[in-house]
Amino acid sequence: MSIVVIGDRRTGKTSMVRALTEHGKYVKINNILASDLYNPSTKGIAGTAQLDTRTLNMEVDLPATGVRQLNILWIDTPGEFWSNPQYRKDYPAAWQGMENKVKESKAVILMLPPHQSLVSSTRINIAANHLQPIDTLPTSDQWVNGLQNWFDFLQQNCQRVKHIIIALHKADLFCDVEAEGKDWRYRPDRGGAAPWYDYSDHVVESYFGVANQVIRKYKGTEIGSRTNFFITTTENQELLELPWLYLAPYLIYN
Repeated sequence: MSIVVIGDRRTGKTSMVRALTEHGKYVKINNILASDLYNPSTKGIAGTAQLDTRTLNMEVDLPATGVRQLNILWIDTPGEFWSNPQYRKDYPAAWQGMENKVKESKAVILMLPPHQSLVSSTRINIAANHLQPIDTLPTSDQWVNGLQNWFDFLQQNCQRVKHIIIALHKADLFCDVEAEGKDWRYRPDRGGAAPWYDYSDHVVESYFGVANQVIRKYKGTEIGSRTNFFITTTENQELLELPWLYLAPYLIYN
């Protein structure tokens, strides 16, 4: 089964897998060394230069099943596919190949950066070097326009994809991740995480406010009804694991 991870360049697609490899608690990747994905001394991660397909041995601990092993085909996509239209024109075969991978996948995880009006300058100033934004963050208008483009892409290419996750990454730059992790963390002694739809609605209301209009329209579509919203960060494992814990039961029973 395949999961495609998409998003603009340097959004955090590869660092998400790195963090699950290093610090996974209920979701753990066992067959990739963290040092394969980044420089451990600086925690700097090189961008994905080409379509990168790997089989991940993922260990998931769920209340109903206990620890289960999943072999997942993880497809990481170069951010330039999304942020630079010229890149698609220069490499049409690669772009077509990526689109085919998306259409054939069981799930798609779209990772978004925060926008300028959402982040806190105080949080950016105290963030470690590897967490600092490398590129200028989009303005709120640019971000909403980009989100609408993503919605168009999903509706065009994900008709057969069962589960779509939109993750607003680098949450440590715009919220108290410890408090959010505590409120919504996975609780195996109580049957799992908080209700997924409650969590998704909370994320949209709290962090996607500038895009209310386009999100409302998108959620009214058939594709939108299969989409859930998350916030993630490599600095809080409870939040980072939630998208995978949401997907795990569907992957196990399929």
